[in-house]
Amino acid sequence: MHHKKVLGTLTTAMMLIGSCQTYANSTEQYQLEQVVTLVRHGIRPQTNTEALNQATGKTWPTWSVPDGHLTARGYAGIVNQAQYQIGLWQQQGLAFTQTQPCETQQNQLFIWAAPDERTQKTAQAFATGINPQCHFSVNVSKYDQDPLFDALKMGSAESVFKEIKQQFKQKIVSQDQVQARYHNAGQSLKSAVCAPDSCQFLSEPWKLKLSQKGQPKLSGPASEGANIGETIRLQYSENFPLDQVAFGHVHNANDVKNLMQLHQAKYVYLNEIMPYAQMGGSILYQQILKALSTTQTSSPLHRPLVVFVGHDTNISEIKTLLGFHWQLPQYLADDIPPGGSLTFSKYKELKTNKQFVKIDFSARTLDQWRQLTPLSSQQPLPQATLQYNYCKPTPVGTLCPLEQFLHDAQKNIVPMAIKQPLFE
Repeated sequence: MHHKKVLGTLTTAMMLIGSCQTYANSTEQYQLEQVVTLVRHGIRPQTNTEALNQATGKTWPTWSVPDGHLTARGYAGIVNQAQYQIGLWQQQGLAFTQTQPCETQQNQLFIWAAPDERTQKTAQAFATGINPQCHFSVNVSKYDQDPLFDALKMGSAESVFKEIKQQFKQKIVSQDQVQARYHNAGQSLKSAVCAPDSCQFLSEPWKLKLSQKGQPKLSGPASEGANIGETIRLQYSENFPLDQVAFGHVHNANDVKNLMQLHQAKYVYLNEIMPYAQMGGSILYQQILKALSTTQTSSPLHRPLVVFVGHDTNISEIKTLLGFHWQLPQYLADDIPPGGSLTFSKYKELKTNKQFVKIDFSARTLDQWRQLTPLSSQQPLPQATLQYNYCKPTPVGTLCPLEQFLHDAQKNIVPMAIKQPLFE
């Protein structure tokens, strides 16, 4: 996008505009017409325990659910998050009322989840949080993979891999530099979770390769290092006893944060490469933009509340297309924790009837997950808001003219052939 500086500003204070009177004053000027949100699934175990054991030479603690599945805590946290968020959206004028018949409410809501167990269960938890009395339908592709969420797994980036690899090499600069940059992070991780003579991946060169299915993959320190850091974060969030979190080497949220530097590096050296993000996120991003702009009342994307439930990779790709950066409490920059939500809120300025969009990212802190803290105006979701140079401050947050945003957003979308129908 052709803007000077894109600024992610921490706006937890926005969540603390707590009184009904403040919200009333805001909705006299602006009414929230639609919310389109992309939510990462809740807490899960590691996706491949055997690979983790082999990489580190240690046996990692077992979980209450199979690898990659949503935990009960993950489900409960998403239920509470949805309760909290729907309350805020209603206070700002969103036309969604739980006192209506369930059938009427269903017609105000569209939920589409990635095909995985953890994303479908997260979508169900979100639906329950909106109204536990109604059994809202959660939609999912009838195919094993969904191009909205799985484009890269389906080989979408194979045709531009040469360009992705070139940009990767420009980011790395040299093997010596990148190894030096992450040496201390690798040593900290090794001291915490690696058996003697294991974790050889930490000494391997940083490389980018193409998998057999045509998906770009990192090898070297950030490959298993990212998975290990994520697993430590998930253990802490799941409220594992501290003597089990990173084998007793974590005592608080800051320790978790320090062990996630190689996880952050995976975003920096792969997900933030524009062609990679375009080939992974264009299809989903196009549907988000369509939801914000469609006038076709029969389309499910026209409904007041549109919820997509996917993975951190999906959010990271669209974040790159937006040029959005954030720093939330207890996390490294641009982290995408369980339940993290990238939300597009469409407002109407009542005096002029002009439409605006507010784009923010919000997520529970590590300790809010660990304690399963009920969210409220006293314990809000930390939030960062995207600000382009053409946006303006308002009583409901930083708003950007919808027409200009939609026009500029198209510049980073790559038209892609889709071999299967969407929303089927």
